[in-house]
Amino acid sequence: MSLIKATGKAVADVIPGLGRFTPDTADIGKIFITSGTGVIGYRVAMSLLEAGHTSVSVGIWSGERKLGAGANMKGFADNIASILEAKGAQVIDFDWNDETSYENALKGVTTVFCTIPHMDQWASVFPAFLSKCKALKVEHFCKISFLRHTDAGDRYREAVPFCHFHSTCDDILEQTPKTSKMSYTILCTSHLMSTPLLHQGRLLKEECQFVTASYGMGVNYVSPNDVADAAVVVLLNRSNHRNKTYNLTGPGPTYDKDVAKLLSKAYNKTIEHVSLGYHEYKKDILRRGLPQWLVRDSAAFEKMKASGIDELRSSYTNDLHKLIGKTPESFADYLDNKNSQRPGLTFP
Repeated sequence: MSLIKATGKAVADVIPGLGRFTPDTADIGKIFITSGTGVIGYRVAMSLLEAGHTSVSVGIWSGERKLGAGANMKGFADNIASILEAKGAQVIDFDWNDETSYENALKGVTTVFCTIPHMDQWASVFPAFLSKCKALKVEHFCKISFLRHTDAGDRYREAVPFCHFHSTCDDILEQTPKTSKMSYTILCTSHLMSTPLLHQGRLLKEECQFVTASYGMGVNYVSPNDVADAAVVVLLNRSNHRNKTYNLTGPGPTYDKDVAKLLSKAYNKTIEHVSLGYHEYKKDILRRGLPQWLVRDSAAFEKMKASGIDELRSSYTNDLHKLIGKTPESFADYLDNKNSQRPGLTFP
């Protein structure tokens, strides 16, 4: 069920930032969302459609379902595709690893909303996709990234391969207006609240454990619902957000021991917080069967959290509040907001 239908509210009531301008849907044109099955992409697609912008095409990517939360879930992607099509979206087969799928996905598109999943072979796919966007005269490119142009963002870039990749892609994207007529908006996020649920879903449900290596330090968590709402504001008012980069964070650090308590309440059973050292954590996630590159990045993220970088006041901004016009969700709010979750993937 959509958030709008469940609450009976108008879109601008759910995303107050939309009430500050009148979208010019004729100027916006066709929007392509690279992943309709993703945590952020699904909500962006639904919100755009419910806001009255019906020229929306959505990519459904098989690779994401193999590694992501939809892996081994029969009918997961088909169900999402059916819901989006019923709302008026055009659903397109899209594969980051297949450049031949790019042209069909970008046909007639004026704006791209790009979420690159955590996948192997990152370095080759983004430049190729961006090049195709420029060749087909896409006018605006909105990308989700990790924190950027901050002390915390710079340190994550140095330590975590995934962050380094995103930042390199952002470097390329920020140069685009100099070589083409395409503008950009980069929405850089801190740690998404959905990540522990996606990566540790089996542990939480079957072993009742939430495993971290943050050494009791606070974590800069942000709700993917709020990030999606910020994206909708940008996409429907792109003229005010051209060639800008925003850092979207929560209001302050959240401690993993407290997250375990919130998960216990949400699951209605005790979730044990298991705090491991860096090397033990790597062994533990290897045991879960994750690929080596994902193990490497996950462990590197935990090592950075343990450094205390997310407890620095400088790690936080007010960009998210300004964009969406409301107080960002807390972790408790996120777990309670089941109406925003994708069908077939509700947590707990």
